[in-house]
Amino acid sequence: MRTHPHVISFGRRLATSLITTGLCLGLAGGALVAVSASTSTTTADLETVAYSPPRYRMVQANIKAAMPTGRFKKDVKKVVSMSPDFITYNEVNGRRGGALAPGRYQVWRKGGSPYKAATAVAWDGKKWSAKSRGVHQISNKRGKAPGQRLHWGIRYANWVTLENRATGRDVSVIAAHFAPKSKRYGDLIRPSARALNALVKKLGKKGPVLVGGDLNVQYDGSRYPRKIFSAKHLVASYDVTEKAPVTHGRDSTIDYVLARGIGRFATGNQRAIALRSDHNALAVDFSPLPLASTSGSSRARFGRGVVVTDPGMSRAEEQSVLRTVLKAVNSARRGEVVHLASRVLTNARVVKALKRAKARGARVQVVTAERSTTSQMRSLQRVLGKDVDKASWAVTRPAGYDRAGLRASVLLVSRAGATPRFSFSTSTQMSGLAGSGKRSGYLSVSSTTYDKLLGPFRSAAGRRG
Repeated sequence: MRTHPHVISFGRRLATSLITTGLCLGLAGGALVAVSASTSTTTADLETVAYSPPRYRMVQANIKAAMPTGRFKKDVKKVVSMSPDFITYNEVNGRRGGALAPGRYQVWRKGGSPYKAATAVAWDGKKWSAKSRGVHQISNKRGKAPGQRLHWGIRYANWVTLENRATGRDVSVIAAHFAPKSKRYGDLIRPSARALNALVKKLGKKGPVLVGGDLNVQYDGSRYPRKIFSAKHLVASYDVTEKAPVTHGRDSTIDYVLARGIGRFATGNQRAIALRSDHNALAVDFSPLPLASTSGSSRARFGRGVVVTDPGMSRAEEQSVLRTVLKAVNSARRGEVVHLASRVLTNARVVKALKRAKARGARVQVVTAERSTTSQMRSLQRVLGKDVDKASWAVTRPAGYDRAGLRASVLLVSRAGATPRFSFSTSTQMSGLAGSGKRSGYLSVSSTTYDKLLGPFRSAAGRRG
């Protein structure tokens, strides 16, 4: 087993697929990345926040069932030595509960069945107290090789809802282990993902949900159930860090930490830790973030990632996509350029923010796909004008918008506060409903993405060069 696991980087490919296909990799409750204005002279960025206390750490550990007890205990000791808040275990149906939760740790798994006891959730009892717990079936397919004791197609996930003793906030943690593909019962990855989604949806009503587990599917492979997870805003930490460390064998990434409702956290310090097991443990740190306001400043900083909203969260959290747009526009200063493309632009808050940006000395350029000129557009044109060859303008171009292949809204800002080359591509049009419903967007801070979207924006408006 490697001491320093190999890391696969795929950020550019992920960003491209998100922007060009509109794939919703989501987390309910707000921006997955930090969108914050510093209250001191030092600007806080995503990496700084993600490594700062308070920090919640989760470790996923598949500890091979056939390992001798001594080696098993050494792996548990190594996992616990990282002082995680939460641990999800796989392949532990033959282990004593006390061995999974030494010292201040507590553990939950459903007993009485080797199938139900195969996964377990442990937590730091000094920081967290259990409010509810249970077990949920992930798959139920029989079929085994001669001499094999268990049917590998029968799987359960154990879960527990925990309350933070200091803050009173709840987090639910799920330990899952999907069945590997087999000719005896088929490929259960997709039905297992749907079954997990059902549990995540139920627990999501209580607050953020974290999932740890060996899903027996390669992260960058075609069988990874990305769209199924996206439907419930369940996202892997790899989608955020844009790095997927090896967790099994020589080059496989099949162990995961996933989250829903984690928009109130920054995600950082993800790493794989070599164990005596045939799997590396996966540790991920989360740090709570204050909910972003819509005010902007020259010190505001944005980090790349996924922004998603979902009904059922607080009103402020539900408006995270709209808040991201407003904060970026409000952060544009004199000499910067704001480009906004939206199929519909009737949101009074966005229109007002665009006018204010122009008043601050920013150049503001707007194109919509509306087939008639609305009162909001006429109001904006009185401030910006309609000549696309000038510095600022606002126009309606339905045919050009469709030909350019832009998403419902695209916002480009040459510099938003302290962040150059801000790009935001979202499934939300800037209508009066922009702050409601299920919405998603991808935020980038790279020149490559900015330049890639600027061409279609200009094409949609019919601007030369």
